[in-house]
Amino acid sequence: MNHQLGQPQPSTRPVPAPGQVAYDPASGRTGVVQAVHSVAELCFDHRMSSDRVAFLRPERGGVEWTADAGALRFPADGEGGAQRPHAP
Repeated sequence: MNHQLGQPQPSTRPVPAPGQVAYDPASGRTGVVQAVHSVAELCFDHRMSSDRVAFLRPERGGVEWTADAGALRFPADGEGGAQRPHAP
């Protein structure tokens, strides 16, 4: 068996992709993923712990924010602030 200690294992859980709603546990908010980039592509101080940065925007518009792409997940019911309105 060839085990490499200290090497991160690839994530097997599904992660939100651009165009999908994601929960950002660092901010406690949900937003639509606009893009995901490698930190090597960025020209600003990203201060992320993983090697990928996600850009999110609130579903109904607003100020975009950056998040650790490795920490994003699909939101659970009631997670992430404002709820979607119910249809009449």
